[in-house]
Amino acid sequence: MLREISELKLLGWAAGEWFCDRKQLMDAIAEAEVVIAGYECFDEALLAAAPQLRVILSVRSAPQANIDVAAATARGIAVLHTVGRTDHGVAEFTVALALGLTRHLIPASAWIRSRSPDFDAGEDFYRGTVWGRGAGAPQLAFTGIELHGRTLGIVGFGAIGRAVAEKFSGFGMRIIAHDPYVDTAELKTVGVEPVSLDQLLARSAIVTLHARLSTQTRGMIGADELEQMGRGAYLINTGRAGLIDAGALLRALDREQIAGAALDVFDTEPPSATDPLATHPRVLATPHIAAWTEEMRVRHTRSIVQNLQRLLAGKPGNLSNPEILTMAARTLP
Repeated sequence: MLREISELKLLGWAAGEWFCDRKQLMDAIAEAEVVIAGYECFDEALLAAAPQLRVILSVRSAPQANIDVAAATARGIAVLHTVGRTDHGVAEFTVALALGLTRHLIPASAWIRSRSPDFDAGEDFYRGTVWGRGAGAPQLAFTGIELHGRTLGIVGFGAIGRAVAEKFSGFGMRIIAHDPYVDTAELKTVGVEPVSLDQLLARSAIVTLHARLSTQTRGMIGADELEQMGRGAYLINTGRAGLIDAGALLRALDREQIAGAALDVFDTEPPSATDPLATHPRVLATPHIAAWTEEMRVRHTRSIVQNLQRLLAGKPGNLSNPEILTMAARTLP
């Protein structure tokens, strides 16, 4: 579809390789008019090396993570983002983490793989119900909790937060949310109760974070907030590591202040093999994979092409810098 629109040059991940190094990328965009940006850094210096560049099509829904949007705007470059590429993938992964935590799936699987060869399974008559004797029986050691009838607290009610609410509603959970940037009436229309962060922490069996990382949200879950959660509550973070004070979370886990946490993101990625959070017995740790599905790649690819088609038709959408439309520095395609 892109080749029908323009001459196309593939490099980096688009060519089945690794990320582009700085010089490779600078050389490649020197005469480019349109760039599809993956995860490489597009800072002011790089943009200055592309005098013909008029459009950046980001694969991300938040291109500010690796594109200096302000610098692009100053140069009259339109930055377009994808919409909805990770919503369902992250929401479903959040469900998986919640079930993994509350039903102890990882330690239960590890137990069945590594149990002692001389494990005494008990009398034949009872093996269909309980394996082993006393508190060591896995049915007792890994007794979980049901989601039905409990409260889910969603912090950040953007597109992913909404998808999370939709998925968990099927479990018969009460769903509450905190997002100061979303109108409370909008939350109520989808059956979600708007609450303050303090109320959410105090009431939720599971707290899941889907807020954007900013100066206002960095460290929003710290010692005081963790203390407000119940001892049987779980914390899930598939957003950004900076939303949580890692030291405070580690102390809360060590003190059994909360029941456990599921973390897909870490302050240092990948975390070291001895990272105290990644290796904590009550943490379900995953390697930043919540968004990565086959469907995500198809979805953002289609969105990129559609963004370019609409721009060429004079009907631009999904602009990260809509003020570009009123600027006379350049004329968009």
